[in-house]
Amino acid sequence: MNPIKLIAWAALGICINVGLARFSYGIMLPALRSDLGLDYATSGGLNALHLLGYLIGTLGAPTLARHIGMRTLARCGHLVLGAGAAICAATPIAAIGPLLLGMGRFLMGLGGGGAVLAIMVIAFAGIKPSWRGPVSMLAWGSTGIAIAVTGGVLPFLPNPELGWRAVFVICAAFCAILALGFPPPGYDSPPPAPGAGFNPWHALSPRWLFLNAHYFLFGVAYVAYATFAGTRMAALRTSPDLVAATWVGYGVAAMIGAAITAWALGHPQWRERALMGAGICGAVGSMVAAGGTPALALAGASLVGFGLAATPALVSAFARDRSAADHYPRAFSIATACLGVGQLIGPALAGGLADRFGTVAVPLFAATVYGLGVLVAVADGRVANR
Repeated sequence: MNPIKLIAWAALGICINVGLARFSYGIMLPALRSDLGLDYATSGGLNALHLLGYLIGTLGAPTLARHIGMRTLARCGHLVLGAGAAICAATPIAAIGPLLLGMGRFLMGLGGGGAVLAIMVIAFAGIKPSWRGPVSMLAWGSTGIAIAVTGGVLPFLPNPELGWRAVFVICAAFCAILALGFPPPGYDSPPPAPGAGFNPWHALSPRWLFLNAHYFLFGVAYVAYATFAGTRMAALRTSPDLVAATWVGYGVAAMIGAAITAWALGHPQWRERALMGAGICGAVGSMVAAGGTPALALAGASLVGFGLAATPALVSAFARDRSAADHYPRAFSIATACLGVGQLIGPALAGGLADRFGTVAVPLFAATVYGLGVLVAVADGRVANR
């Protein structure tokens, strides 16, 4: 079987599930706040609902897949995500609007959590082991396409309401395509034998503890930054041209960072330093973005973007390398659950800090958490080398 269709499906799936369904929220947030009258805390809470759904979907996916198979799980996940996007697109400008938006965002996360796990398991099962790193980088790097395109278009639309509704409609349409047309026939991952599952307590062993802890901290930091990057630029009265340039730079940097990391995976002397390097880019970029000018916001977004796709791609590949094929779905779900908990904490804390201290508190908070993640990545690299 030709794996090209499989790799293309994986890349498109991650692009829609993560790039469009998740990261577009930060781009749309200024318009959503204006139309629905949201404060910063509520804005962060609505994104937290999406990420709560993602956490639940990820944790339940391995068990569900044992009964229905990864292929069916992928299709059902995309249908649920598409239904949530449709609800968001139909959200009225009324008092009930935030409630319906939250419901839709939760369903988008729930479907996305199951779909992403199925995508990675099916993709890794259908390719050579030597391809795992590059394919992981290609799939996660595709998120930069969604970020760059939406960021380059939305600021110039004459009707902001039309823009955020269109993003949700496009997301729903692509989910229908992904559910009905993919994965390619013949690709699936057989369910593990009874008793063959990954022992959750292994997540506390040195082999997994630092990797999962880094993913947790990454989840806190990147969601805090991405959720409020648009509102930070709005507070700085950034021109539409520079807003577009910032988001395009953010997306393009994500793709470049993934490409650089794919190269690093092929060189043992850089392989275990890649996670640390991605964290350093996030920490430095967040500090730069805390500056009081739109130009610094642009520079900071580009630096943060270098680690945006690289980190989940690295964790996905490292988790597969450190587990047997039968154990990977559960090992991946535990790692992603750590990310999910961090994603829940990030926007809630950042929203509260923004309400209390202003939007400058968000990138400073993200920089601090990214810095802690760098230290944990160093520890993981030493464990991996042993």
